[in-house]
Amino acid sequence: MASNALSFSTAILPSREQTALAIAIIRTKPAGTPVRDYVLQLRAYIQRGQNLTQQTDPAHYLDLVAYWQEQCRRAQDECDRLRSINTKLERSNQLLSSRTNIILDPDPSVPPPKRKAPPSSPIRAPKRPRPTQKTLAQQSTAAAQDTIENDSEFLEVLGDDGTRLTEALFTTHTLCRAAAPDADSLCSSLVRTASGLGKVIRIVAQNYEQLSRHGRQTPGALSLDQDKSDFAIALSVCARAFMSILVGTNKLTKSNPDKRLVSLIICELAEMFKLALQSIETSARHTAQAFLSQPPPPKKSKAKISPTVVKESAPARAVAHLLISFLGFLEKTDVVHQKIFDGFTFILFERVGKRLYYYTFGRNRSTSVEGNIMALPEPKDAAGIAKQDADALGIRLEVKALVLILERAMGLAPNHMNPQTARSSKSPNRPGRTLSVKSLPTNSRARLSPLAKDRLQRTLVACMYGNKPEDEFLDVLTKPVPAMRLGSLQNVAKIDDKDVEKWYKGEIWRLVGWDILARESGW
Repeated sequence: MASNALSFSTAILPSREQTALAIAIIRTKPAGTPVRDYVLQLRAYIQRGQNLTQQTDPAHYLDLVAYWQEQCRRAQDECDRLRSINTKLERSNQLLSSRTNIILDPDPSVPPPKRKAPPSSPIRAPKRPRPTQKTLAQQSTAAAQDTIENDSEFLEVLGDDGTRLTEALFTTHTLCRAAAPDADSLCSSLVRTASGLGKVIRIVAQNYEQLSRHGRQTPGALSLDQDKSDFAIALSVCARAFMSILVGTNKLTKSNPDKRLVSLIICELAEMFKLALQSIETSARHTAQAFLSQPPPPKKSKAKISPTVVKESAPARAVAHLLISFLGFLEKTDVVHQKIFDGFTFILFERVGKRLYYYTFGRNRSTSVEGNIMALPEPKDAAGIAKQDADALGIRLEVKALVLILERAMGLAPNHMNPQTARSSKSPNRPGRTLSVKSLPTNSRARLSPLAKDRLQRTLVACMYGNKPEDEFLDVLTKPVPAMRLGSLQNVAKIDDKDVEKWYKGEIWRLVGWDILARESGW
């Protein structure tokens, strides 16, 4: 008895603070989560060190920032999951409602009624009534809905990113059909659509080999309309998704004059364009690696055989033409489209200037002055030499696609960058131009104004050397910053592989110009 009393008195009992903590943990524990798992989750946020805000415990502290970031991430994931379920249910309901309006075929088991014998005297059959404007509108709406459903089914095959783009597009189309859509909801849907579009372009470029083998292949096709492979269909789906973003942005600007919401869409479109340019770089590098990894051809005869040289990267060229079509969809009389064009041009000049620096100085630009001065180490083994050759060939294939986009951008630059005092406003009764891959606008016949040309040249120099202009009043293109948070395919130029470096520098200075470099000051 005495031993029991002694053990009870020496037992370590929890303090009042520990008891209060245990009760708080039990009360705040999420439903369905065991207490032990919840305690282990909380323990993961206990960091070693001294909390700067409280000096009570110098050894450990609870990282509340990381805890609430994790809680927000879980809540966002749950919202995305519920949004996905709601979108699928709404799509199913819409599909069922559209099918109920279709007249079902008669039952084949029921014999057709007997036809009456034709009269002895021939009677002219009555003329079929011409389709009314309402009927034509219904047929057009049905065709557009079929196209949207086909695009959704195609995107869902591409994986999670394709499914997210499908959900964002469905929400965007639903809000655009509403008479007075909620501005914040429409803006959020358009931002998610632009973000998903960039990821889908990257997936399509990465899976070029698989997508090009499926569908109806058309060797030597000159346009996306002639090529019926899954790769060409994927590019057409991306083009229609971009047009949906432009239509939704126009709807948003008409329903809400707040320009801060539109700035979010412009910034996300610029990120989409940047991700597409990165896809061109990745595709070109992949093509170069696949080409250099091939075994050399066997020498069967003494005759000299010219070595095979890869001229272009097919997926890089195709993505370049997709971005060219994006530039062509932008209206020169729309202020928002002009800002989108400026953002696309700046992102393009960033990539073009980076490659121009490489071909001018024979190396990629470093983040420091010392890194730009120091000599590059020479590769010492076969793996290093092979990597250097693959990188050089990948850049040569990339710049060929970049010049295609730059030439199109400079051809359309007078439409968007020349100063225009009076802009023609669209009449509400005037039908708008139908956006289509078949009818892209041609290059502007007007010449680029000296002010716009000077601005582009300053931007190229700033992007090439990576230095921000010290003069805040210097008129250059800059990366879009959000005001708030929330045709026939052009062939690659025929140029020898060894002359790509000289050709690229000449094309850049021909298209953009280098008058600004001849000045001693003023830039």
